[in-house]
Amino acid sequence: MSTFTALNIEPDDQIDDEVDNTKELQIEEGLKLYQVALKYHSQGPAGFSQAADAYTTLFNSEIFKYPESITEFDRICQNPELELVDPSFVLDLDLAGAGADGAPSTLPQILYLSYKNHGQFILDCVKSQIPRPGPSGSEPFDISSVDHQARAALNYFTLALASDPSDTELWRRAARVAATLGSRRVARYCLEAAVEVDDDPTVAEIDPASLEEGFAGEQLKEQLQVLGDDTALSHPVMAPFLKKTMPSYLTKYMDPYAFLPDPTKSLGGNIPGVLDDTEREGMEVDNRFVINCPQRGWTAIGDAICTAFLSSHGLSGTGILLTVPDEHDAESEPTAAEDQIMKDPETIKSPSAESSEATVATHVTGKPDDPPVTTITTTTIVPLSDESRRQSSVALPTRKRSQSAAGICETPEEDNGTQKRSKRIRNRDNTEGSVDPATQYAEQLKPYVQADGDVFSFLGRLLNKLEVYDLEPFSELQAALSNDDKSDHNEALANTAIRDLRDILKAWDDDKASTFLNANAADILGSSAASANAGLAAFLEHSKSGPLKFSSIPPFSESEGVSSFVATIRDQWTSLQDVIYDWLLAVLRTYRGTLWSEDLKVAIVRIITFADADIFNRFQEEMERARSGSGHESDSAQLDELAQTFFELHLDIYSRITNPNSIVQYETRVITKERLDRWADLAASVLRTGKYDANDEISLRYIWASVFYATMADNVSREHKVLCWSDLRTLLQDAGTQPIELQNDDVMPEISVDAAEREVSRLTTMDFFFNLFQTDTSDPVAIIETLEPVLDPESACQRPQPDGDTGAGVETMDTTPAALRDMWKFLKAGSTSLRLFLWQRLRDAYSSIGYNTKVFSCHLKSIEIIVGDLRTDDYVDSADEPRRHRLLTWLKALDDLLVKSLTIALNDAATCFEIIDDRHIKTTCAALAQLTTVLHTAAIFDDEVRVGITQLPQNPAYSPHGSFTGFANKLREMQVRTWSLQYCMVKEAMAQNAELFPDRSNDLAEFLALVHNCLGLRKFCKASNKIFLKMMKMEMLRLKEVDRWEDYLGQVLYDLYAIRLGVGTYPLEDHGCPTEPLDRRTVLSIADHVIALAIQMPMKDLLKHELRSTIEKMQAAVGQAKSSPQMLHNLRNYSDYLKGSIRPLDMYKALKGQLQVDSLPVITPESSLADKGWYFLHGIIALTKFRSQRRLGPGAQQDDLRVSASFIRLQLQFTPDDWETWYRLAQCFDYELEEEVMWSADKINNHRAELVKLQRSAIHCYVMALSTAVRTADDSPATAEKLSEMYYDFGMRLYASSREPFGMEAFWVDEFEKHMSGSTGMYKKPLHDEMSRYRVWKYAATLFRKSLADRPNHWMNYYMLGKCLWKMFCKAADEWDPQVQATKPSMESVLSALIKTIETVPKPRDGRQEPILEPHYKLASVVHKLVLLGAMQPQAAADLLQRQPYAVDKGEHIEVHDQEVWESFILKTMRHLRSADKQHWHHRMIARVANILYDEEHPDYVQASAARHEFRESIFTKTMHIQVWKPDAERPGRHCVYMERYVRYICKILLVLNDKTNMEQLAKRVRKKAPDFHRFSVVWSEVCTTYLRLIRRAANIPANMDEVFKSVPHEEFEEFSDRLNGWVTDPTILHPTLDALRETIELKKLNANQMKPAPIDDLINDAWAVLYTQVAKTLPGPDPALRPHADGEMATGPRPMGRMSLNNLVMDMSGTQIPVPVTFAGSEPSRPRKVGISRREVLRRAELAVGRMSDVSRTPAPSRPMLSEPTMILGSNGDLEQISAPGPRTKGATAQETEEKSDDSSAPGSVHDSADDESDLSDVPDMDDADPSMIFPNLMKSDEPMNSSGGEGTGTPAPE
Repeated sequence: MSTFTALNIEPDDQIDDEVDNTKELQIEEGLKLYQVALKYHSQGPAGFSQAADAYTTLFNSEIFKYPESITEFDRICQNPELELVDPSFVLDLDLAGAGADGAPSTLPQILYLSYKNHGQFILDCVKSQIPRPGPSGSEPFDISSVDHQARAALNYFTLALASDPSDTELWRRAARVAATLGSRRVARYCLEAAVEVDDDPTVAEIDPASLEEGFAGEQLKEQLQVLGDDTALSHPVMAPFLKKTMPSYLTKYMDPYAFLPDPTKSLGGNIPGVLDDTEREGMEVDNRFVINCPQRGWTAIGDAICTAFLSSHGLSGTGILLTVPDEHDAESEPTAAEDQIMKDPETIKSPSAESSEATVATHVTGKPDDPPVTTITTTTIVPLSDESRRQSSVALPTRKRSQSAAGICETPEEDNGTQKRSKRIRNRDNTEGSVDPATQYAEQLKPYVQADGDVFSFLGRLLNKLEVYDLEPFSELQAALSNDDKSDHNEALANTAIRDLRDILKAWDDDKASTFLNANAADILGSSAASANAGLAAFLEHSKSGPLKFSSIPPFSESEGVSSFVATIRDQWTSLQDVIYDWLLAVLRTYRGTLWSEDLKVAIVRIITFADADIFNRFQEEMERARSGSGHESDSAQLDELAQTFFELHLDIYSRITNPNSIVQYETRVITKERLDRWADLAASVLRTGKYDANDEISLRYIWASVFYATMADNVSREHKVLCWSDLRTLLQDAGTQPIELQNDDVMPEISVDAAEREVSRLTTMDFFFNLFQTDTSDPVAIIETLEPVLDPESACQRPQPDGDTGAGVETMDTTPAALRDMWKFLKAGSTSLRLFLWQRLRDAYSSIGYNTKVFSCHLKSIEIIVGDLRTDDYVDSADEPRRHRLLTWLKALDDLLVKSLTIALNDAATCFEIIDDRHIKTTCAALAQLTTVLHTAAIFDDEVRVGITQLPQNPAYSPHGSFTGFANKLREMQVRTWSLQYCMVKEAMAQNAELFPDRSNDLAEFLALVHNCLGLRKFCKASNKIFLKMMKMEMLRLKEVDRWEDYLGQVLYDLYAIRLGVGTYPLEDHGCPTEPLDRRTVLSIADHVIALAIQMPMKDLLKHELRSTIEKMQAAVGQAKSSPQMLHNLRNYSDYLKGSIRPLDMYKALKGQLQVDSLPVITPESSLADKGWYFLHGIIALTKFRSQRRLGPGAQQDDLRVSASFIRLQLQFTPDDWETWYRLAQCFDYELEEEVMWSADKINNHRAELVKLQRSAIHCYVMALSTAVRTADDSPATAEKLSEMYYDFGMRLYASSREPFGMEAFWVDEFEKHMSGSTGMYKKPLHDEMSRYRVWKYAATLFRKSLADRPNHWMNYYMLGKCLWKMFCKAADEWDPQVQATKPSMESVLSALIKTIETVPKPRDGRQEPILEPHYKLASVVHKLVLLGAMQPQAAADLLQRQPYAVDKGEHIEVHDQEVWESFILKTMRHLRSADKQHWHHRMIARVANILYDEEHPDYVQASAARHEFRESIFTKTMHIQVWKPDAERPGRHCVYMERYVRYICKILLVLNDKTNMEQLAKRVRKKAPDFHRFSVVWSEVCTTYLRLIRRAANIPANMDEVFKSVPHEEFEEFSDRLNGWVTDPTILHPTLDALRETIELKKLNANQMKPAPIDDLINDAWAVLYTQVAKTLPGPDPALRPHADGEMATGPRPMGRMSLNNLVMDMSGTQIPVPVTFAGSEPSRPRKVGISRREVLRRAELAVGRMSDVSRTPAPSRPMLSEPTMILGSNGDLEQISAPGPRTKGATAQETEEKSDDSSAPGSVHDSADDESDLSDVPDMDDADPSMIFPNLMKSDEPMNSSGGEGTGTPAPE
């Protein structure tokens, strides 16, 4: 029975074995471990300890336990039975491991790289530990010290080579290590393997394939030469090395391990032995209790025995055995936080040793002075001091290592792990020369050191003038950081805080971070709400004895005597209580002589607290033994000292737990009090029984402790306390002993008269301060009246003598109250915290009444107090760690004070210094200078980290997000604020001492710039919300007459807003500041400076300058100006003025400066910018941009012109009296006018009103500019040059407006009329008289003369002046006013101006530059006209021209007697000028020659031919393509005028020459170039008229043929017209009239109604009439007059229906026609048609016939020959000839029969068949190359060959 099996369930027997990917995961994990080890290895000695651990972890991974990971040699050694005798027997083992398990091929690579790099790591460790040579030279090197390491490295190299024997470099390394071990055999074997690794050298000599092989060969050669093995040297492999020599620059890189000795280099070297492993001595351990101490030191022992005492074993009597680390291990531990360590892995097992449980350790050598390193599995730690790293001359390894250096295969082919790398990778040269790190670091630090030195030196000079000498040079700061000697007390006072901050930065940890981050500035200063009684607490706490001191006391030695102590405990049976006592006895002996650490103090306190009973009993026993006489006298003295020490220690403990801030429980306090009483009694009894004098040290200590103990009780009155301390003070004074320092006692660190005096002062001033701190804060006046006399002694005495350090205490007059004197004395010696609390209390009082000046003063005083505290003995003599934590606390408070002080100094700068006198400023400047020096330590530390001198520890605190980063940023902010506040103080000091600083502005600017450079190099400018940059920006804008302000302000603006001024001496630097958006306020403040820079710069340079983008950003920030009523009023008046007519009187008033436009003053937020010329600057920039662009056609560049005009108009609304603004606006109109007429004549022909408006606007602006300039322009050279340009531009505008194509329209007044009333009624009259051409030229000549006054060498001025004078000379007679006629210039003035033009025109610099020929041509043209007018004799004219540079025959004298000789001379002169025009730019010379040759008044065929030849050379090509180029001096718009003139002129010439073919082509060119002609309608009309005349003349068509059709009946006309239609369709028919008809109709299509078609229709009508009369009536067919007509039938019959009739259109679905009833008017007789044919009908029939002719010509040729062809090649067949079309043949038909034999198809259709497509006005580039017959086939002559124009059309087109 079959069972059911689900399809989605597999049976158990079908389950495949799961894929085991464990090996892949393990290999991947091993690869990760290798990468981690390689990462730490690449970090150099700093990461060797981590690298050692990582390699240990790597070799303990699973991949090294695989069978395939064990080499064949190790496998056979471990299993000898596997060694087979028969080599043919194959071992059945899968050693590759890539079969069943499918291990990836990366396993051999990992094994190979791990062994290789670990061997290299061992040698790197050896290299880092080798001592450097001393000053006397090289020190001897002990080979035995590196024997173990070398063997281990060689072992790993061997394992790597077993995995990949193709590594040449690794063979060399192995050979070198073997040589170090003294094995020549192994070294030689390795070198031979390296040389023969790639090729078989026994075949032939083979050069080494890589540099590694070359090195190996050289080394092998040297070794063989040492051994004298000539046989081996004769081997072929050695031939290349014997024949060639390696260069010296490569030889130095040959030794891979130059730091290792090589005893194989000579035969005399002894092979060193291997040091035996040192055995550890065994130690018997009996039944004693063992206490293990983790460290070797007294503190660790104390903690251990205290822990044991508190354990269950503490009360037993079992003997104790102490175990501590060995002395060697302890001595090798690091002693500084910054020391770098390198640890050797405990045991790194190789695969070969794993099975045999043998270990191979990685060894690291120590220093030569260290004891030998054993091979036991311990960790060797070698400290690397910071100084040694700085002075190291070995190049530090970089963090980034190349793949080849790391041993990672780069080629993807190495997938199986056995293929070697490519030779390119193996031959890579990594032997770069080492660089001295010290020199490199110094070079990298050079910019920072230079910047720091400059700013410190400059500020020091400023402060020295103020008699402030607290800022030392930067070199002193560097020396202080490198000097840790405290022997010099003054140096220690000045620089201890500097070194403390350096140490804090180097040893940052969580404790320091907690101190700094958790500290509250308000609590420190006593200004927080939570610290209401903080002042009193500070008074009670800090008014006690001073802090810990250790100025001359060495620190406690942790290891000294530990060995003997441990040995004593070991040698004797000692209980735990005895161990404790002995330990205390040993430690307390150092109570006076050494400074205990905090950990040791804690250990002592714990022991004497928990074991007090045992200690006290043991002490009493010792005292009794000493008193009994069994002990030595010295022992008794030591016990007395010890008793007093115990008393002081317990007093210290009790004092700590009973202070107001203690939270110790009451029971603990009671127990502690009992212990204190017990020891106090014991000490008293000891002193009573001892023989001590009152002045003895121990007696004074006991008395001080007793007084202190007696005054601690709360129930003791204050008077009693004062008496006690006063008596003690007197006792100490009488004793006259030196102060006793008890640095290990916090409550009584000093026993001296001063300390007693402090206690007395504290007690006597307690009431005052208690009342002070209890005063109600709601009455600030009371607080001020109470505190100010105390804190400011000057307010309470008449002759104060301020103290140099604090300024708090003074010696006053006797009238000063004694209580107040006590207060001053107490504060002078009091704590810093108390004074800060008092100043903050005073500051709060002033703040509550709004007196910011005093608040600012209190902040400054607080800064002075804190900074002063850093230079006091109390601070310097404090312990290291407490002092550093204290510094962090003060830095926190200073940060808050700096923020508040700087805020007031910047925001209330006008009032904050009102009551701050010179003395106050100097003390604050001194304090800030000291603070700057301290904070600059952080900057120097940053520099060292930045360049790599100092390496930050790799721990979480120093991570990017760790606490150290926040602390460093806070220091940078404080540094920035300190510099800023220092500047404010120095600026005020300069103001109060102005006589000391004559160049105050430059000094302040230089100070800011130096600080900015110092901060900017380190990217600190952005710190503290960029407060320094903002302050510097405001200060630089405020300061006047500052040198190099562009450099100073430019860098600030770049840092703040990323805008560039682009000027200055130094380039801008990136200071890493995040940019801010530019705001309006900043723009208004910097606009003056930016405008000044822009005006000084040429506008063309400004367009490409960085300043332009800055100006655009500033405008974007300002935004669009809002219009005001005044602005609208001004704009309206300006617009009306520009639209008005040109008054001659206004123009002459402008010359005197008497013309103005009504305007109102404008006051808006933008007025300040406009008054500075801001909008004018934008306008001139846009205008210059437009002018600088190369314009090749109309485009978007006009947008710049419109932008410019908009800005300039806006500027005029604010400042109407600026002449240059009017001038630039006139230029805008001028350029806009040029753009309208330069590229096309469309506006000239169709929109002249717009051009007139632009001309008037430009002239009006020029007039206003002229009038305003006369009134307001200065006399500077720059202004004079601009005025000269303005005069020239104004004159050019007037002259251009007076000439074509503008034609004086701008001066017309037809549109400007006014209504008048007279005797005849109302009438209109122009507003004023028009300005005549002569007056315009005269006015322009005046302007050109004005322009010459400042630019006498500008040739265009002379040129235009000459043209104006010439026009005036010619047109003076046209003026009606005799006075005007009298101003006609003389001929000499005209010629003089033109000659001056030639003299001033620039000469070509070289042959590549084209000469300027306009002046030369103009002079020749004017002289020729003067000769024609008779005003000048030909000889004089010739002599004048021969004196010019371009005279013919090199200026030789030429005799000119008559007009004919003159004509030939002038033609020669013109042609000579043309020869200089190599580019054919100057077309007017060609036209002038043609005019001279051809006289229009007396037409002549020969002259016309000569003139056409002149034109055809350049202006008109063979295909009549018109190319007239524009010379540089030609005015815009004149091009189209010349085009008009030349076309009309050539039309007259072609008419004379009867050249219809060229006229046809000219018509096509002109019609397509309509936008290029001035008055195109006139040009086109003349072209069409000329062409029609030539057509009529060629076909001999008479005019006025209308009479032919007036008497022709309609039926006859239709009949003959049909015959003509059939006749014209015959392509073989040639008839002149038919050709004329075709050409005329084509012209009509080409005309497209551009010209009135009447002349064209006339010619069509006349041509059709000729054909009708000459051809139609001769065609065969019935005579219409003889045809029978049934008029009745015709009248009544139905009208014929065509295909489009209704009957034909109406059908059913099947196609059957549906009859539709039609009604005909048959009953009515039709009206007879009128005799005669209308012109419209004639035109219709003619055009229809020509159209059918064109259709037939476009019909494709049939597949068989047409029967109508008369010349068919079918033999002589009369039938076929009868089928041919009847009719007479034209004369030219026979001539074309042969030509048309091969042309079976019709001629191509005309291009005018689609005339609507001819609207493109641009020239078709390839029209010249086309066959004219293919363009207009019906316009060609019938007798011309079809390819007659095939060679034409090759004219050069005009440049675009």
